[in-house]
Amino acid sequence: MASSFLCSPASVEIRQLVVHCYPGGIKAADAERLTVLYGRRGKPVQKPRFLPAELAHQLARKLSAQRIGTVSVV
Repeated sequence: MASSFLCSPASVEIRQLVVHCYPGGIKAADAERLTVLYGRRGKPVQKPRFLPAELAHQLARKLSAQRIGTVSVV
């Protein structure tokens, strides 16, 4: 019982930062979507990286202000 409590989503302190870009500028069901993963320094990376949750949310706010696409903290 205790192991299910430790693995709850609220207790996870590391996240991934993902930006979904739409080259055509239109968010439609059939539109092409590019997924860009970001690392600890706020730069795009090839492989998914885990970040501390606080840093991931801080970088997400900065990236969403640039209006480059939909920013997700997973």
